[in-house]
Amino acid sequence: MSDKLPPKILVVEHNEALNASLCNTIERYWFDVSRVKNSEEALRIAEVNPPNVAIISSRINGMSAKEMAVCLRKIKELKKLPVIFLIDQDESAENYQLSDAIVSEVISRPFTPNELMTTIRALLRKSKPVFQDKVIKYDNIRMDLSTYRVFRGNKQVHLGPTEFKILQLFVQKPNSVYSRRQIIDYVWGADKDIAHRTIDVHVNRIRTLMRSDADDSQLIKTIRSAGYCLN
Repeated sequence: MSDKLPPKILVVEHNEALNASLCNTIERYWFDVSRVKNSEEALRIAEVNPPNVAIISSRINGMSAKEMAVCLRKIKELKKLPVIFLIDQDESAENYQLSDAIVSEVISRPFTPNELMTTIRALLRKSKPVFQDKVIKYDNIRMDLSTYRVFRGNKQVHLGPTEFKILQLFVQKPNSVYSRRQIIDYVWGADKDIAHRTIDVHVNRIRTLMRSDADDSQLIKTIRSAGYCLN
């Protein structure tokens, strides 16, 4: 059994039915899929949950698919992000050639699930991404992402699924400050409208449950006008 998490795939398709069909196909192969409908949502999700491959429809709103790929690759962790462009039959694949040598592919509609998955796997082989460990650590905190268990020192801490996901975000990048909007994007998705006060409630619950007898300081620190980070 692998000690790594499955590949992360970002799907950018504005048509809800097509988006759902694409994501359901990929998820059947045990890949971790983030689904978004437009360029704004795609950039926000990619910032907090960087994908290993991006699948971008030529029909997206906000900017062209090629512009979307260029913007994604401006994110520090995604400079060599493999991209699959989904185009219509009357479109030329040459219009989707990127200027650099980073791997990308073009698939014309209609296509089969096997064609899509073969292309995804080929890009993963070429790009050789580093997949996330199933167990992540920060200081005396250990999180098992496959069993959803959390330990502080030798003591297991029982977090709810939402608190677990929020803590995972912080432990993955312990030096980063996350806004409430970024936390919402990571936990619920870029298309969800969650009250910012809800985030505060969950963060306070994590602070209470994760409090160590040896350390009374808060695990998660509030950064005024910015958000939260690990202390």
